[in-house]
Amino acid sequence: LSFNDMAFKGADEASRDFGVEVIELISKTEADYLPNLRAAARDPDVVLIVGVGFLLSDALLEVAQEYPDKNFAGIDTYTQALAKEKLGHYLPNMLDIKFEEHKGSALVGALGCLLAAHYDYPHVGMVLGIEIPVLWKFEIGYKWGCDWALKWYREHFPEEYEAKSKSPNNILSLDVKDRVLWTYTGTFSDITKGYEAAKEMYAKKAIAVYNVAGPLGLGINQAVEEIAKEKGLEMGPPFWIGVDANQDWINPGFVIASMMKRVDKGVYYATVLVLEDKFRDIVERNEGVLLLGIGTKVDGELMEGISVSTLADLDEFIQMGIEAEKMTGKKVLPMSPEEIKAKVKAMREAQPEWIWQAIKELEEKIRKGEVEVPLPLTREDIEYWRGILG
Repeated sequence: LSFNDMAFKGADEASRDFGVEVIELISKTEADYLPNLRAAARDPDVVLIVGVGFLLSDALLEVAQEYPDKNFAGIDTYTQALAKEKLGHYLPNMLDIKFEEHKGSALVGALGCLLAAHYDYPHVGMVLGIEIPVLWKFEIGYKWGCDWALKWYREHFPEEYEAKSKSPNNILSLDVKDRVLWTYTGTFSDITKGYEAAKEMYAKKAIAVYNVAGPLGLGINQAVEEIAKEKGLEMGPPFWIGVDANQDWINPGFVIASMMKRVDKGVYYATVLVLEDKFRDIVERNEGVLLLGIGTKVDGELMEGISVSTLADLDEFIQMGIEAEKMTGKKVLPMSPEEIKAKVKAMREAQPEWIWQAIKELEEKIRKGEVEVPLPLTREDIEYWRGILG
């Protein structure tokens, strides 16, 4: 369950709550974007068309102009920026829904690096998909969070920091630029590439690998499973870190946490705006962009979309697995819901409490604006931050 699944989840919940009908059009290639968007827009009963993914930005710009009476929303799109650049104005019927992935990535980057310091591992890893600007936010957020965490460790455990920084096997002994192993695989679908990239990182003693490539997380999980089987492990380390959904259930005991990007909330909220006849007002007041993150508000109301997974939200995603089993007739969950929850709980409780407290502290500092996580948006930005963080 990842990016596209989360979008469908939001639509499905809107259908349940408001009685709207959801029609899903799947694009097998980029050539399908325009015909699918137009087919949806031509339907007289359709009131909202949602394009899921950065790559639909241009197609949405074109079709939203062709059908000015229809409402369009895009997940991770930059259609309004294109409209401003090419047309000189924003589109009144288009809403780009964006997320503060850099902030959530900072939290799991901090988590991974504190685990590395505690367990005497030299690295954390990150497997990314296609190099597009959206993923720069994940990349730099994760690296920045790692750096913040190790500075936090030095402040709170100065004696341990001094001792561990002398050990060549500990992340504290490395230069800032060498701590995070990372690679862009160039794909969001080739699971084998995820496996190969992660396997190399674990061989270099990464304690955790962050999945920033959707389905490639299954390849990362395969690499972890091989290590666990070889060493007879019931629980990490090593770990991996999920993305978009709560993926902790996929391999309980080895997914330390997930950076949850609540695409479902974006789709659901866009639907609510249309049904309450507020969609175009929100577009106008926000220059066509809805931002969901940590502590974000829309029209004065708290509307968040980024968080680190918790035990409390695990049930919701286990239920999605149960529903998927009913629909497909295939096994989805690796074990019973009770066993999943017990193993995830045991894994989390096995980690020092100060690690979780540090993550909570960082989240509060982000929420209050006491720290600023870098937000790379241009090639110049990303090269600047790579020069600092590796």
